[in-house]
Amino acid sequence: MRRFSYRLNRATHRQVLRLFKQAKTTPQLLKFRPSLSFQLKLMPSEGTVDPSPAATSPAPSSTKEALKVSWNFTQTLMKRLPDIVDGNPVKMALSLAKTIIQIKDAVKENMDAVERRIASTGAQLAIVEKALVDRETYDDEGHQWMKQFKNALESEIANLVRLSKEWLIRKVADHENEKAEIAAIFERVNTARILFEVGVVDLAHPSTHLTLNVQLGTGIAVFKIVDAIQNDLKHFLGEHLKVSRIADHKYHLAGEEGEKLRRDVCTPGTRVRILYNIVKWANDTSPESPSIFWLFGPAGSGKSSIAYTIARRFELTCDVADTITLGGNFFCSRQFNETRSVTHIVRTIVYHLSLKCKAFANVLHRSGKFDTIYQGPRAQLTDLLVGPWVESQSLFSEDSTTAPRYLIVIDALDEVENKGGSAFLRALLDVINENHLPGLKFFVTSRSDPDLVAYVDSFERKQLYRLQDVEKEEVEADIETYLATNLPHFIGQDEMMGLVRFAAGLFICAATLAKYLTRHTPSEQSELLENLLHQADLETSLDATHLLDTLYRQILSEAFGSFKGVILKKRLATLYTFLCTAERTSTSTVTTLLIPQQPGKAPAQPSTSVADDVLSRLCAVLYCDNLHNILSYHKSFPDFMFDQHRSKEYWCDQAAHHRDLTEACFRVMKTGLKFNIANIPSSFIFDAEDDELPSRVERNIPPALIYSSRNWSHHLSLVASTASDEPLLETLADFLRLRALFWIEAMNLLKVPGLCDPMLRAA
Repeated sequence: MRRFSYRLNRATHRQVLRLFKQAKTTPQLLKFRPSLSFQLKLMPSEGTVDPSPAATSPAPSSTKEALKVSWNFTQTLMKRLPDIVDGNPVKMALSLAKTIIQIKDAVKENMDAVERRIASTGAQLAIVEKALVDRETYDDEGHQWMKQFKNALESEIANLVRLSKEWLIRKVADHENEKAEIAAIFERVNTARILFEVGVVDLAHPSTHLTLNVQLGTGIAVFKIVDAIQNDLKHFLGEHLKVSRIADHKYHLAGEEGEKLRRDVCTPGTRVRILYNIVKWANDTSPESPSIFWLFGPAGSGKSSIAYTIARRFELTCDVADTITLGGNFFCSRQFNETRSVTHIVRTIVYHLSLKCKAFANVLHRSGKFDTIYQGPRAQLTDLLVGPWVESQSLFSEDSTTAPRYLIVIDALDEVENKGGSAFLRALLDVINENHLPGLKFFVTSRSDPDLVAYVDSFERKQLYRLQDVEKEEVEADIETYLATNLPHFIGQDEMMGLVRFAAGLFICAATLAKYLTRHTPSEQSELLENLLHQADLETSLDATHLLDTLYRQILSEAFGSFKGVILKKRLATLYTFLCTAERTSTSTVTTLLIPQQPGKAPAQPSTSVADDVLSRLCAVLYCDNLHNILSYHKSFPDFMFDQHRSKEYWCDQAAHHRDLTEACFRVMKTGLKFNIANIPSSFIFDAEDDELPSRVERNIPPALIYSSRNWSHHLSLVASTASDEPLLETLADFLRLRALFWIEAMNLLKVPGLCDPMLRAA
């Protein structure tokens, strides 16, 4: 039994229910349509419904009746077309929905599978219309998704008008061909509706559930995601699996000022074919359909946007023809510890799957193998996923059409540290090759791994995987659409082709170009582009990495070109620190690490003006979230900076800079650590009983000291061994002899005492 919560008015309830009832829609088709304000219980059907026209609708007894059906259909359509054609996309959606309902009423019982499909599209358009009925909730000119939806509606309504005029001219009954063409029109409308919902839906995180909002001016709740298990089991599994919250595609940074992670869906009109292919594969229930879809391509080719779009497509929006829903997801990222660790992947997707499938959750709970989270990917996959899933499937009937089906999305495995992503993918492929996992499909993205491709080619059961490389011609067309959206000044100009060629098939290059150029006026944009094209020498070099490097060097040249000597060195050190810190930090912390405190003077808060200016000048590649942490838009920029051959004079020598940061951490701790650092008035009070302890810790342990205490060992481990290590060894010995106990006290107050032992052992 699955329950959904709706938020529509009663008139729409009756309209949608009447539509579904008369369309004879099956529970399988209803399973994704959550929008009524009462609880709708979906019970298993007693028998399989044959969707063919012969089995589902009585055929007209004569050609005369067929003509009447076709005439009523066209007559209704013609009558409503003047009301449909309107500049307001919301009104067009409503009018289309009403037209479909009137068409259904005209044909009455003569509804076959095609007509029921059209009817379901109308019901879903009615839901979208109700969510966006207030004109103030959207900006059809300023929001790209609204404009895309509006353009799609206008185009398809024009097709309906053309079809109606042709019918009136012919006056010949060609009902089946007309119906097929009309069905194709509404399929395209439905696709536009899905993409529109994917583009505008955003998530808030109340304490007990997730509420979907349409973020077009003001948020309007469309429907809720309801967990399949009770809160006590949910909390038990969350606590024992120790999942990553950040890796979820719905995650928001904590706090009122939290900013959503920089994940974006595909720009409207781009990646159409590959998204279609992935959706078709996911919905394919045939035994021949591969269990895994591995999408690979070079860094910056847009794999993560595709994965993000797919995850939202199968969880936040819906289509009545869908046979699968999102069961779990993990978006890897170098930006955070838990999203770059391979040990968090399985435990997180298993937790997500348990929220969707009660039978799986119960089996997982009974298994009690939660200590497996401390083992490798292969053991986690076997004990936490394969075993419980196979056992849970035995609880469903032998009819595979009634069993639930779930899609697992895992993105950017190349972002996992120490090449752990390739090891995980190898383990996943082995598990799928060795086990029968009905009802589960896996969509995975990463950079290409030739060794792994060769390994998979050796499998006997090759139908269990599918390798899909992004085609260059299609990517270039999509990049042109993306650039036209973000740089409209170049539409129809010769420079547009130069932009497309410069991007060289990399979306990250196109995105960086857009961020770089939009800071300037249209005339300046043309001059900057001409300079870039000249530097890249496009006639002789079309290598994507070379072109991206040219863009990055141009950005760095503008940021640092006017500085020399000591000033240039300090500014570059600021950039290096942005990229080398173990945790994402603020400009304030970076400044404190780089500016030594004078002996004998109390620590002062240094000015962040230089760090702020460096960040501002590099806004095309770096950004600061609302928690004041500095992040890079894409991993390709740090990769560029750490490669001496590519970044040349701007190269960041990681080993040398980690030495500088190690010394900086010890310097900050030498100044800041002391006995009773939090000024606790009595040692006889337990920490848990001291209500003022958190505020004392916040006042007395500043961010730079927190960072240094937590991460000095990380930087020390990355220092290259040289003959000049003696000063650093003396600094470490001084720390262990004089300040180790103060440091342990600080770590306890920061609630990370468990890090002390491994950090000391690593040193």
